[in-house]
Amino acid sequence: MSKKLVNTNSPLVLEGNLPSADFQQSFNTGETIQFDTPTIVLASNSPARAKMLDQAGIKFIKLLSNFDDATLNDTYPHQNVSKRQEAKYARTMALAKLEPFVGKVKNGAIITADTTLLCQGRILEKPITKEKCREQHEFISGKTTYLYTAIAIYFNGKTLCKIQKIKVKIKPLPDHIIEEICNEPETLNAAGFRRAGALKPYTIASNPETGGMCIPLVRKMLRKIGFSNG
Repeated sequence: MSKKLVNTNSPLVLEGNLPSADFQQSFNTGETIQFDTPTIVLASNSPARAKMLDQAGIKFIKLLSNFDDATLNDTYPHQNVSKRQEAKYARTMALAKLEPFVGKVKNGAIITADTTLLCQGRILEKPITKEKCREQHEFISGKTTYLYTAIAIYFNGKTLCKIQKIKVKIKPLPDHIIEEICNEPETLNAAGFRRAGALKPYTIASNPETGGMCIPLVRKMLRKIGFSNG
């Protein structure tokens, strides 16, 4: 496959921290992408993660693969799960999301992440539908939940993965609040729940960091793996 040298300061690549359609298409067609300077690549379609990096002043390029969560999701139990099993699940998923980029992106620090929610031994996935969203929020109402976010980074032959754990107590949720939550479009694509919107006043968290991307941890991991863009 051909290599494509990308100038990371070029408007062709960075348009508000998003790659051009041509850049994504090059990756999709199997081209090996090589950056002329060390570049952070967010391999996640999560708007929340992109927003957190952007607000922290971290310059990045967003690049997506065709990785399907279901390839691993269906192989893991979702009932009677321990906290240790949940952490392993999140780690395995985050590392698997790196695989499509290994050897295909040079001089790029690939960042992937996966967040899982555990409540009374049950892992709650993205609800996708309002019906599922309603059932999940009725289930977690008044309970203690555990969010595990695994962040994985690959850079020039090295891989690093760390896990962030947050304990979140959910106050009892009135029916009208659950209905309001289900009508928030972002909620249907969030693992378990979003600590924002109508739910925010009903959560008590052990860690204020939200959105599935702990920025201080990301910075620390980038330094440890040897990433530097001057």
